[in-house]
Amino acid sequence: MDVDGANPLAAYGFLTVLEDSQHGLFGGYLVLTHQGRPLEFHCSTPVLPTRAQKILYGPSLRPYVLGDLIGQSLLDKAQQPVLAILTDMREILALEHPGLVACVAGPSPQTSSAGATDDLNCRSNEGREPADDAEVTLAGYRLIGNSSAGCAGNSLCETLMPLVENVDLAEPFERIREAIREAQRISSQQPDEDYGPSAAA
Repeated sequence: MDVDGANPLAAYGFLTVLEDSQHGLFGGYLVLTHQGRPLEFHCSTPVLPTRAQKILYGPSLRPYVLGDLIGQSLLDKAQQPVLAILTDMREILALEHPGLVACVAGPSPQTSSAGATDDLNCRSNEGREPADDAEVTLAGYRLIGNSSAGCAGNSLCETLMPLVENVDLAEPFERIREAIREAQRISSQQPDEDYGPSAAA
């Protein structure tokens, strides 16, 4: 996908994992403009932990597979710089990334389902203006920042504001899951094709 290099776009990354009982875990990484237009997409080949790995890793297996094995490998292949990476899985929060990493943890309990995303105000959990909190409410969603990476509530809100004016924060994750399902459907019909991590055309 050609992008004008003279004016770098404000881009945002969305990262999630689709779980399939038969094939394992598929990761997907989608980069969008602040208007919700795709710039880049990568999906992983399936990862199916062995019985031995489950025993040896214990409770640390899931964060390792989702964050280190799948998430980090997808980010390493990406070329478009992003202002922030959003995920809908808490285990992915520990990614090594120089920018902001946050989890869209679900709808805010303070907002009703009707028109929940109309409120673009950013608040901490206590309802005050965010400062150093790593958890805030924005556009009807609860966001948990990676506090170990220095993600503060005020910087998170400021960075994401252009995006939430145009995009429902939960919607891109469904795009990723549908794209993974489509890639796997095509892959099962054409077994000679490689559907590992690849950029969108």
